[in-house]
Amino acid sequence: MFRRTATAALAALTLAVTAGCGDGDAQPAGAPAPSGSPGPTGSPVAAGPPWYDEIAPAAAAVTIGEKAGPCRLPATFSMPAKWRAKAVRGGPDVKIGEAVPVCEIDAKPAGNIGFLRVWTIRRSGTPERTLDAFLNAYGAAAERDYRRTKVGVLDAYEASFSDADGNPERAALVSTIWGPLLLTLGGLDEEEHREMLPAYQLVKQTAKNNRDYE
Repeated sequence: MFRRTATAALAALTLAVTAGCGDGDAQPAGAPAPSGSPGPTGSPVAAGPPWYDEIAPAAAAVTIGEKAGPCRLPATFSMPAKWRAKAVRGGPDVKIGEAVPVCEIDAKPAGNIGFLRVWTIRRSGTPERTLDAFLNAYGAAAERDYRRTKVGVLDAYEASFSDADGNPERAALVSTIWGPLLLTLGGLDEEEHREMLPAYQLVKQTAKNNRDYE
């Protein structure tokens, strides 16, 4: 589903993950408390396209990013049951622009076709320039909308865009104490994307700095 620059990179990325973990390999996570208001630097809640903020987060089942899990990350966040996380091997070889993939979380065991991917940024400028540079390197990223928001307790700059086939995708550049972290959500088509948004909303409610990262 990905075209141009991103096609070969993401195709290789899917083959470059290590053996993943089942639900029992990650740490249990408590369900997040719902929140109807953004953080102090966040944008107002926006119902409907392109943001769909009215969609409720999925129930939390596992925590991604901790040392004991498959993907050790600068931030931790909750994911629903059955989503399977795998660390990425050879990330620099399948980078897009300055974004290096480090973790791929597969929705297929949960019944959807798509991924939440986590990337580290090797060199960055302002959030606006960094995210725009990623989308330019990604290839066909049309119908772009941007906003400042919160991902958990962390400041973020988020984009909603369409791929070469017109399918909606998301990207959020998150500011952590270890540097910027990029989250992307992509599905097979618009229906799959919408069905995965509760998981994405869960990430946006639960992300926080991983103070044990280094």
